[in-house]
Amino acid sequence: MQPRLKYWIFLLAIVNLIFGVIMAGVLGAWFNLAPDERAFVHSLADKILPFPVLGAFILVGAIGGLVSLLFKYYIIPTLQLAEETRLITKANAEHRITPRGARELVYLTEVINDSAEAYARLKTEVEEQIRAAHAELDEERNRLAALMSELPAGVLVCNSDGQILLYNAQAQKLLQGARGLADDQPQGLIGLGRSVFGLLDREPIVHGLKLLQAAREKNRELPTSHFMTTLADGRCLRIAMAPVLGSRRERREISGFVLTLEDMSVQIEADTRRDMLIQALTEGIQDALEDIRRSITTILADPQLGPEQLEKNRATIDRASRELQVQLAEARRNYARHLQALSKVENVLAENLVQILRKNIDERFGIRVEGEAAPGLVLRLDSYSLVQAVSHLAALLKKQQNMGAFQIRIAPAAPQRALMSIGWPQACLDHGFISDWVRAPLITDAQGKLLSFSELVARHGGEVQIEATEAHACHEVRIDLPVESTAEHPEQSLPESRPVYYEFDLFQQRGLEELGDQPLRKLTYVVFDTETTGLRPAEGDEIIQIGAVRVVNGRILTGETVDQLIDPCRSVPPESVEIHGIRPELLVGQPTIEQVLPHFHRFAEGAVLVAHNAAFDMRFLQLKERQSGVRFDNPVLDTLLLSSVVHPHQQGHSLDHIAKLLNLTIVGRHTALGDALVTAEVLLKLIPLLESQGIHTLKQALDASINSPFAKMAF
Repeated sequence: MQPRLKYWIFLLAIVNLIFGVIMAGVLGAWFNLAPDERAFVHSLADKILPFPVLGAFILVGAIGGLVSLLFKYYIIPTLQLAEETRLITKANAEHRITPRGARELVYLTEVINDSAEAYARLKTEVEEQIRAAHAELDEERNRLAALMSELPAGVLVCNSDGQILLYNAQAQKLLQGARGLADDQPQGLIGLGRSVFGLLDREPIVHGLKLLQAAREKNRELPTSHFMTTLADGRCLRIAMAPVLGSRRERREISGFVLTLEDMSVQIEADTRRDMLIQALTEGIQDALEDIRRSITTILADPQLGPEQLEKNRATIDRASRELQVQLAEARRNYARHLQALSKVENVLAENLVQILRKNIDERFGIRVEGEAAPGLVLRLDSYSLVQAVSHLAALLKKQQNMGAFQIRIAPAAPQRALMSIGWPQACLDHGFISDWVRAPLITDAQGKLLSFSELVARHGGEVQIEATEAHACHEVRIDLPVESTAEHPEQSLPESRPVYYEFDLFQQRGLEELGDQPLRKLTYVVFDTETTGLRPAEGDEIIQIGAVRVVNGRILTGETVDQLIDPCRSVPPESVEIHGIRPELLVGQPTIEQVLPHFHRFAEGAVLVAHNAAFDMRFLQLKERQSGVRFDNPVLDTLLLSSVVHPHQQGHSLDHIAKLLNLTIVGRHTALGDALVTAEVLLKLIPLLESQGIHTLKQALDASINSPFAKMAF
């Protein structure tokens, strides 16, 4: 019951009590008087009654004033003191209470603040001891994260219910690489706590689990399962599945499984091209050989064959042999392209390649290399093989020509191409000498086949040109090489932290119960916020930005967010721009609400939606449900209502006020993602405060929110 209501009930009770006592006394005296005494008193009533009535009103006023002072200086400050004391012990140990109310309460506040200082020191010491105790465990987890981040394959770790506990950047790229907001593929989103069955086919995984479980029951060595699966976009993945055993090794319980993912699409396409190449080559050679064989058989069978017939068969043999030569040359080029698709190419900064060549040739052969490369130019090639081939040329030049220096230059050429020039301007070498180097076997490929330098370059889709100034002399070799236009220098693309996301506590979750009965600490939340053109969704105002972040097992997953501008297809009032700072020109060309909401709906699947003043944001979403073809039937929690539940006697419940009360810093206020992040922090701080009031589950939190006086707001 609110203090204001208690105050009026208490005051009315006092008024009724005072007037009731007076009326009872008057009526008791009246009925004890004789008739003549009553007549005498009645004649004096106008002189006697005003004084007790006036005294009663004065008494009511005095007592009412004392009650008001009691509530103002004792009751309400005591309630506020209790709320803020709970805040210190449950959510914000750094909070200090501002003295208010009567002198006794001011003294009590000082004592509580002193105790809070001691509590904060003790809490800090305990937390340091806990951090020290968990340091080794955290080190092991970080070591695992480091290993996972460096693996070339995608990795997913799941519990036995299929919830994702860990994934690395490679898995994220494979399962969620090129899908846009407008993509309506049924494939789900990758994220901690999400089900792996929304990403991969269920049947092969369940079958693998059954095999593992059967092996465990028979105390056999647990096998590793392999299978292929196809994603919604047509890519083919090869998946290896291995078990994760629980802590009770004597029972060999399977608590989860590990999936390693490898994209086989390029390999399959290359194998298909190879098979088609072999088939086409076989058919072409067979036809040509049949013509040649038929003509030769005719010539051999009739030694007296006439000149016309002999010439006709010779022409057939000549034509078929030329066709065979052309087909073999084409097959060789196609096979080179096939090997190029399978080769281990890499992105190499041209400046680094020149530097490596300069150092390698100088240290091995004492030849000075004058080199330069276009800044920022990135080549896509097998750098090791190229360095070995150019170093071999340097060895030949040193041995046969005693050359002390030559030049290497790399510059952009045609689109997506670069030109590497190796020259010796102060010498003129024999053309045959350089031709022999270009054609001589230099390196061995993965299949053990010897490759020449020209074949090596051809594998990268390039070409070698020998520049000759005279008929039999040359001064330069030019090598055409591919360029990786989207690559960046590695130093520019290093992430701030290793992109591995894990939450091993999900191993303990088994068979989720009814969502309403789940503890608040164990729920998965999607905390979101919107920026709009105005405050009247029913009158045509639109969403122009939506931001959201997932919270799993009490952790804010800053790597799993939505931060999307939206084209409202209408003007944005200047007064709204002053608040959120989103200028209309920033919205031109952005996705519309029909494209964004299906993506946000998938992002929030299976989670509890959370917002501050959620009725406002949910009204915008609900008005666009039919238009976007989705329905938001998630449970919704409002941090404004939850704050009013745990702090009913505080003066305000705005996001800024709550953040200040909980000692939280707001970054990016009035941006959708910035407000969503601070709302997520507020939610995690409110949960222990709710638990201290006996609110532990989602259903209890929803029931308490409904009873909040702020729950009556509508938009």
